[in-house]
Formats: sequence, structure tokens, C-alpha cells
Amino acid sequence: MNPKPLPREQFLHAGYRLLSEVDMTDLARSLSISAVVDGAGLSHQTFHNTYPGNSRSGGFGGKEAFVADLLDNFTLNYSGTAPTEPPANVRDAAAPVAALFDDLTSGLMRRRLIATLLATDHDGARKAVTPKFERLDTDLRTVIGQAIQAKGGSVRQPMSLTSLTTVLGSLLDGLALREMLTPGSVSGDDIAAATTSILRWAIDPLHSDRQASKPEPADPADSSDALRPDIEADVIAATELLFADNGYFLVTLADIAAAARIRTDDLRRLFPSKVDIIVAALKPKFDRVVRLRGADERLGIEPTIALQRTLIVLGQFVIDNRAMSSGMLLALSFERFQQPSTVTTVMENLYLPSAVVPILERGREAGVFSDDAPTIETAIMLTNNVLFRCLTRPAETAVEVVADVLRVLMPGVATRVR
Repeated sequence: MNPKPLPREQFLHAGYRLLSEVDMTDLARSLSISAVVDGAGLSHQTFHNTYPGNSRSGGFGGKEAFVADLLDNFTLNYSGTAPTEPPANVRDAAAPVAALFDDLTSGLMRRRLIATLLATDHDGARKAVTPKFERLDTDLRTVIGQAIQAKGGSVRQPMSLTSLTTVLGSLLDGLALREMLTPGSVSGDDIAAATTSILRWAIDPLHSDRQASKPEPADPADSSDALRPDIEADVIAATELLFADNGYFLVTLADIAAAARIRTDDLRRLFPSKVDIIVAALKPKFDRVVRLRGADERLGIEPTIALQRTLIVLGQFVIDNRAMSSGMLLALSFERFQQPSTVTTVMENLYLPSAVVPILERGREAGVFSDDAPTIETAIMLTNNVLFRCLTRPAETAVEVVADVLRVLMPGVATRVR
């Protein structure tokens, strides 16, 4: 017969249970205005001017408004870890990973834990912190992807770039927690050595496990797959995931057919090449960019503003379709000699400079833009810079990309004062 627990043990168990059930929103409400004011180095009056009103009288303001604002705009203060220059080898890739570990143990891990708990209990906090979590994952993925490219290999199957990044990121989180609990147990050098070892194992420099032929899927006519409502959309979705995990060049039509669960011959009937899949995926979305530019033109939007607006929409188009846009760029850059028809197919359907040519022409007619260079050359410089920067700076928004591009190029586009 088990003895009855002592009152102290009962109190402790109740406390443990209540702690596990604590709503982090309530914890945020425990912040005192005085502490917040002191931390900001401002006055109480400034606080109440910023958050007017008083929740005690039945309205919405003061501390309640501040806590709502805090939760909806919670940030990890993550500054980014992706190197500006791609690593030359696997060992070089370990340095930014070790730097991320140092960032985690110096405070980022604590903020990630708090953000996770807040996001569990508050939808606004979840929406606020999700982009930062995704940015950290994207930066880590970029570092790993660049290391794989530098090695000239592919991720050893059955792993993919996405799953490898997830595993390595989870390992960093776990080791950062260990270091927080037992300081001195894990060092940056340990992280660099572990990263180097994992990447050396995970990268297949000869693509040996991709050379074996994959079995064709079962005949679609004999399964319910034949009733799929949009097989082309399934192919596009499968292609996008494969491009993201393996890169444009390492993906074959056979890979895409297997991922989309159709026969390779049927895939070729739908899309004779990877470029045809890219065009099918991007053309409707690029048409939207052109449509929005046309609407600005009909509304008489001033050319300088219209140019900025169209470039932002174009940048968002690239960001939202990063894997396919990267594939398009690689196809244009490297397949023009082997398959000139590739260039023709892309130019006819996805010629990005065409989105801004009418704006530049309208601006020149109005005397707003300089005519020192041919219109098409100016359009190419603008759109290419937006395209490249969106693809190589995953942490930047379309607005930030366009602001930087125009800051440098706009003085040459605008009419000079003579």
C-alpha cells in the first residue's frame, strides 16, 4: 500500500501541473509598465501617449494595448547567418554554422524558446515569429546548399536538402540547449567539426545513388490516380520540390515522373522538357505582373512610382517562386548552347524586362527618364538586378531589394539636370 503523499509533495505536483498549463499570454501580461518604461529609457507619459486609453475603465489602451502590440510584433532579433560569399568547400561551410551556434547560445536560443511558447498560445505571436524562424532555416539551407554545390555533388539519398537542413538545424537547437544547461560542454569548434563530418557523409560527389534507374509507377489507368483532377499541377508541384532539394541540373524528367506518380512517357507528352514545366508554372504568375503594370498605366500612375511598384511585384514574383525562378535562370545561362530552343521558349513566355519596358518608354516621353541607353538595355539591367538579388538574398523582402537596386541604378535612369 502506497503511503499518502505529504502536503509538500502534493503542492509541488500541483505547481508542476499548473506551470505546464500556463498560457504564455498571461505571462506577457505580467510585465509591469514601469519595467518597460525603464528598459526603453523613456517616460511614463510617452508610454501613455503611445498607447492611449485605459483598459481598467472598459476601453482598450494602456498596458493591454501594449501587450497586444508586443505579441503581434514579437521578434527574435535574428540578424542572419548566410555568408555573403559561397563557401569554397565543406570545411568553409562549417564556419557560419558554428557562428549560428554562438548566436543561439548567446541569447537567440532563449528568444526562440520564448517565441515558441508564445506562438503556441497566441495566433498573432505565431504570425509574427514564423518569418524569422523561416529565415533562420533558409539561411542554414543556403549554407548547406552552397557547400553541396561547391563539392559538385548531391545530397545522398534518401536524404534531401530540406531534410538535411532540418536535421542539422535540430541538432544545433539541441546542442545549444545542452550548452545553456551545462555551460562549457559544447564549443564552436565542436559544432564546426560535427558539421564538417555530417556534410562529408551527406554529400555524394559522384551522384552515385542517382544513377540507378527508378522503376516506373504502376499504370495510371489501373489506379485511382487516373482520376486526379489536375495532373499538370501535380507535376509542377513535384518539380518545384525536386528543384528546391536537388537543384535544376540534378533533376531529370524521370525523377519528376516518379515524384508525380506518372510514367515518363506520359510526362513527356505533357511537358517535353524541364523548361516547359517551368514556363507552365511561372507564366500565369508573370502574367499577373504584366496585368498590374497595365492597370497602373491606365490609371496614369506617375512613371517613377509605376516603375517602383512593378519592380516590387516582379521581385515578389521571384521570391514566391524561388525554386522555379532559379531553374529558369540556370536554363537560360547554361542550356542556350546545347538547346537554343530553351532560350526561345523562355523569352516568348517569361521575358521579365518586358514588364518594365512600357513604363520606361512612357517616362521618356514625359521627360522623366533619360534616353542615354536603349530602353531594352535599361529594362534588362533593372530586372536582372532584381532577379539576382531576390535569388541570392533570401532574407530581404521585395521592397528592400527594389529599394537597393533603385538606389544604385535610378540616378542613371532618371533625367539628368543639365
